[in-house]
Amino acid sequence: MISDKPVAFRDGSYPTGQYVRAIEDGFPFEAISDIAEGESWRKEIYRPIYHVHKWWAQRLGSVFRAAIIAAAVPKGVSVTELFYQPTRLPGLVVFDPFMGSGTTIGEAHKLGCTAVGRDINPVAYRSVRTVLSSIDRHELDDCFNTLCRTIAPKLSALYRGVDRYGKPCDVLYYFWVKNLPCPGCGGSVDLFPTFVFARHAYVTRSPGVHVVCPDCDAVFSSTYGAQEVTCAECGVRFHPAQGWARHTTAKCRHCGDEFPIARAARAAGRPPSHRMYAKLVLRSDGTKEYLRITSNDLAAFAAAQQELCTLDPPLPRVPIPEGYNTRQIINYGYRYWHELFNERQLLGLTCLAQAIRALPASAARDALAVLFSGALEFNNMFASYKGEGTGAVRHMFSHHILKPERMPIEANVWGTPKSSGAFSTLYRSRLLRALDYCEAPFELSIDHSNGQKSGRKVYGLSAPMGGSVLDSYPPNGLKPGAMYLSCGSSWKTDLPTGSVDLVITDPPFFDNVHYSELADFFHVWQSLYFSDSRFSASPTSRHTEEVQDVESGAFAEKLRRVFQECWRVLRDDGLLVFSYHHSREDGWLSIAQAVLGAGFSLVQSQPVKSEMSVAAPKSQAVEPIDLDVLMVSRKRQTDLRQRLATYEALRSADEHTHAKVDRFNRSGRKLSRSDVRVVLLSQLLVELSAGRTAEEIGMDLNQILGETRLLIENIWAQQTGKVSQTAPTDPMPAGGQPNLFTGNSRTISGSETKA
Repeated sequence: MISDKPVAFRDGSYPTGQYVRAIEDGFPFEAISDIAEGESWRKEIYRPIYHVHKWWAQRLGSVFRAAIIAAAVPKGVSVTELFYQPTRLPGLVVFDPFMGSGTTIGEAHKLGCTAVGRDINPVAYRSVRTVLSSIDRHELDDCFNTLCRTIAPKLSALYRGVDRYGKPCDVLYYFWVKNLPCPGCGGSVDLFPTFVFARHAYVTRSPGVHVVCPDCDAVFSSTYGAQEVTCAECGVRFHPAQGWARHTTAKCRHCGDEFPIARAARAAGRPPSHRMYAKLVLRSDGTKEYLRITSNDLAAFAAAQQELCTLDPPLPRVPIPEGYNTRQIINYGYRYWHELFNERQLLGLTCLAQAIRALPASAARDALAVLFSGALEFNNMFASYKGEGTGAVRHMFSHHILKPERMPIEANVWGTPKSSGAFSTLYRSRLLRALDYCEAPFELSIDHSNGQKSGRKVYGLSAPMGGSVLDSYPPNGLKPGAMYLSCGSSWKTDLPTGSVDLVITDPPFFDNVHYSELADFFHVWQSLYFSDSRFSASPTSRHTEEVQDVESGAFAEKLRRVFQECWRVLRDDGLLVFSYHHSREDGWLSIAQAVLGAGFSLVQSQPVKSEMSVAAPKSQAVEPIDLDVLMVSRKRQTDLRQRLATYEALRSADEHTHAKVDRFNRSGRKLSRSDVRVVLLSQLLVELSAGRTAEEIGMDLNQILGETRLLIENIWAQQTGKVSQTAPTDPMPAGGQPNLFTGNSRTISGSETKA
């Protein structure tokens, strides 16, 4: 039975007033990181409600559950115990001004809080609002079954073929390659980076691969790592891993000239063409086989092209605006969003969208509309093939950018029981799984046995999720446990002054992923087929007040305005807690400018496990960042700490960073150099925050920047028992600034430098 009273307080009251919270002192970040690590490997399994639709930089639900609990309870209360108890905080109002995928809202709702969310992007707002609304399972099943009767046969017919024996079968995937005209001779050049087009996800266990012949398009099997193969049909010998496209250039097979790919694409004045060369079919006996493309396959595609032309359905012929994350595809000749799909995909997707729109208006139809939008990222000519042994389709945003795929894959839009990325598959793996979680939420527990970790689901800690979602702030205020979500700029909200207890959020990066530029890929389809007065009718989801900018000062100012609104709506004893990490010093300075400029003071930083370790942007980094930091802020007038001298603040940051790194090390987690940088710089902002303005912090950071880099090297090296070789031994180097190191000592000396 879920208690309506917070278990931390015997009288059932929510404490008010100035007191140190557990997130300020006593936060078990190493234990929470262990839970988060388990969640990160299968986020769509352990927190499916946040993964029905694509959003970027999705943070881990376990971290935000712990953060809300720790920000509500006093120092000395065990956050870990409350994490696995039916904890309820019905008197708590939690606000997230950057709602994103809805992690804060969902976790606050599970804890019985009043959850208030706002996002400037209509794609984010639509998905969170839909998933957290009450969805009747029977009604949803009825709607899906209607689609199975009405549109599924037509979509399935688009992906019918024959196997090698001429027997009818389903086509799971068609394999395509981009091609461009050679600037030298005008011949068509296939942009194969490799002629190996299919391999197992775990090649060490299953080393078999499938290769396409560069001369005759024959498809045959080989072994991973083979240096040379011979085509059984035409006899040509070639290196299967060496295609005609390498990095940024391609070599013409006709004249031998090598040319820059992007330049050739721009010169063509249109997107690159595509050529279909192979397919993977599902035979009637359930087995799969890779085959070459036949004349029948080409005729079937031509028929789909003709049908699309005849039907002339509404297409998202919306111009792609210039931007940080769209410039790359514009350089490849893409001008309109519908150009990211081939004609068969456009035919199937428009038919499916029209069938969903024809369903009776309901929360179930809204859910299927969001699922359709989510399926778009798997069904376009920017998706690629991961291979057997895992979800076969690698969605287009695996790198968090719009990356032109040279060897795209066309998946079966409706799908089969063995499909990946198909609408029917995602219905089961995303939508129904999210509904299951809403009906019976659970937390992940990590069990340790014989040096191994295993995950276990713990049920009964939260009441069922979902309910009525308010679209406007009620005249009499929000009732306990209510959900209020809105779409618009968080520079100004309709929330009353002092009406919020906690602000818990994850602000955007300023220089990396520009959410709205990527979200437009979904927005143009949503606006075209599922327009709604609650959502933006603009052809783009971009907004002048979006907190996103490539310039750190502009980003800091935009974020400051949101945090200033948070200051207004937050109670005087409330906390602002946000997750953050950045690899560059200016990224941290921009955060200091935003927080202090809005009237807050940074009082603590708690490092925690970030997103999945094998995420593409992280796995490809030389020194990946595996940690986020929960930055804890109070209103400036309530921060009673004394200002520390610059080098005293640095000494304190060094000591706290060593202690935090040691806690991670004792729990079995070694940190990368980038992780150490995140821990130290966040702690340094905390130490410098007391009694300083943002401008003063900037001057102090510039003064000690070199020393911070040396500290990072030293702390990182000490994890392995090594001594940093970059640490100087001269206690007073040239320039007169005191040195941080004396031999291998951690002694820091220095004094405040007055302006």
